[in-house]
Amino acid sequence: MKTATAMRTTACAACCGLAGVGAFLSAPSTSIVSSRNNPHTSSPWGNSALSSPLSLVGGGSGNARASVCPSPDGDGEGESRRDAAVKGGVRRHGGGGGGGSGGRRHRAATLGNLDLKPAYRLFDTVPPPPSTDATVRKSDDIDLDVDGDAPYDIDPFKLASEDLSPFTDTIKELVESEHPVLSMAAKHFFEKRHGKRFRPTIVALMALATCDKPMEAHRDSEEYTRQGQLGQITEMIHVASLIHDDVLDEAEVRRGGMAVHKLYSNKVAVLAGDYLLARASVLLARLGDVQVVEIMATALDSLVQGEIMQLKMDPDKLLDISLYLRKSYYKTASLITNACKSCAILGGHEFDSDVATAAEEYGYHMGLAFQIVDDILDIVGAADVLGKPAMADMSLGLATAPILYAAENAPEIKKIVKRRFKKEGDKEKALKAVLAGDAVARSRELARWHAQRAVDAVLRLPPSEARNGLVNICHIVLTRNK
Repeated sequence: MKTATAMRTTACAACCGLAGVGAFLSAPSTSIVSSRNNPHTSSPWGNSALSSPLSLVGGGSGNARASVCPSPDGDGEGESRRDAAVKGGVRRHGGGGGGGSGGRRHRAATLGNLDLKPAYRLFDTVPPPPSTDATVRKSDDIDLDVDGDAPYDIDPFKLASEDLSPFTDTIKELVESEHPVLSMAAKHFFEKRHGKRFRPTIVALMALATCDKPMEAHRDSEEYTRQGQLGQITEMIHVASLIHDDVLDEAEVRRGGMAVHKLYSNKVAVLAGDYLLARASVLLARLGDVQVVEIMATALDSLVQGEIMQLKMDPDKLLDISLYLRKSYYKTASLITNACKSCAILGGHEFDSDVATAAEEYGYHMGLAFQIVDDILDIVGAADVLGKPAMADMSLGLATAPILYAAENAPEIKKIVKRRFKKEGDKEKALKAVLAGDAVARSRELARWHAQRAVDAVLRLPPSEARNGLVNICHIVLTRNK
């Protein structure tokens, strides 16, 4: 039987290899575009591009440039912030083929000039001091109230359900393999325990919220078909990361059921995750937009960086909440962030347009809020509700927001964090410290701040049911109990 270290090495190597596939796909080349809607599905989001006829179109030119990211222990130097800081309001970009039409794209995208900084370098990670917070609140802004009802009388999951109805069956077709065991392992999360399809729902609503035509007209468009395929790609990448994470963490359950590696084996689980990433990479290439390929490839890169950062962080930096949030961005928020931005680009908006930037900022803050709440629930939630063991993060030696806040003025808890909860009784002492003070309340406030920033960002988009659904998702994230 493999040791835990060997299992981690195998899974990390697999992830890194597939991240390389994504990076390779972002290189300038002839790109591929899928055909129109599959006539056998009722929704363009049921279209399976991997089984569609293909046509070749001219690709971009120029040299692909990888984004600069810090070293896993947080020492690396990154780029400066984008010159035009995003602090509310709108910016007009008519260049790059936009023709002065509010950032719309009228040509095939090219590589070589993308400013692909990680989103945590573009947007605030923690609340700035009150005296320096330049965000101007407007009279029509919405303040999230975790103790009250959602801002709008809209169920975002129901709103997107029509588009996602064939979603699961289509993905199961996409991941079909000649090897039955590999097929079963890859399809595991797309069977009964597929969850709420959180990420595809966000992509579907963002596609409708960023369009400049009536909702039903956009649903019949080629752009929406490609945005639907982006939703499939996003979910496949997410599920692959879950399968690999469970191997790395030696987890036994996921979503209330057995983890893939427990049902099959570590080798099959790693290969199933690899296979999902490979299929997602092919589908990504067939979107025919080199900007989107590069943006989504960086999400693969971020997933691997987050895992390495989690495994190899310097013990002296385990108490740094900014590094905790950076890791949370890499492992959770980056995929949502890049999917939201890519969705706007596939809808015809320029890379640096107001719409694409608002979509990116929404995904960034909402993704971080989601992870912070997840970390709170890991400590205070019940295992039978969560569908996984409680205090799983501490069992893995990980200090999350509640622990970090509890450790600020508690030398003993700081020592426990630095030794990664390895001594008997460490978890119990840390839990007691969290529950005795205001650590949970401060963590919830941090999550609320990020969710509020996500709402502020999406409200820069034109009013629509889809936009309101995205606002309500932020309320759902803050008030969820599992």
